[in-house]
Amino acid sequence: MRKLTLITLAALAGSVWAVTPEEFGRVVDFSMSTDRLYELVVTGEYDRIDPDRAFILTGSVASTTVLYMDPDYPEDFQALIELVVGRWNDLSSISVFRVYVLAYGPDFAPRVPVRMPSEPGPEIIRTNQELIVVAVFAGVAPDASGVEIPVVEALAIR
Repeated sequence: MRKLTLITLAALAGSVWAVTPEEFGRVVDFSMSTDRLYELVVTGEYDRIDPDRAFILTGSVASTTVLYMDPDYPEDFQALIELVVGRWNDLSSISVFRVYVLAYGPDFAPRVPVRMPSEPGPEIIRTNQELIVVAVFAGVAPDASGVEIPVVEALAIR
């Protein structure tokens, strides 16, 4: 019985996945990470960033800012999430890598409030929360000190 179940699951998996690993690899760039994207932008290596492929980035939320919100037009919602990753250089210093994540549309509106509720639910994106972001490269923007930071457009956030 168990062997039959495994064979059945394998057959179903083959029919469910209509995308081959090669096709998936053309859509998603698994070699990109938050720190790698930051380093490519800071060093001006834009030609190594594929704007036609999505990235899966991880990091901690440093800040959230609602850029535009109109309750009558939730499809126009816009928020900016600052995603950061740290890496130890040695025992006494750490490098910080940042990416700005643009979240557009009604799916993100309930997740990035203008004011944090007193008891935020698990769907709310909060400072210091770890996120996984599926996004595409949108460009660069300067931070407060003038350093160019990568900007990505979120397709999904978890």
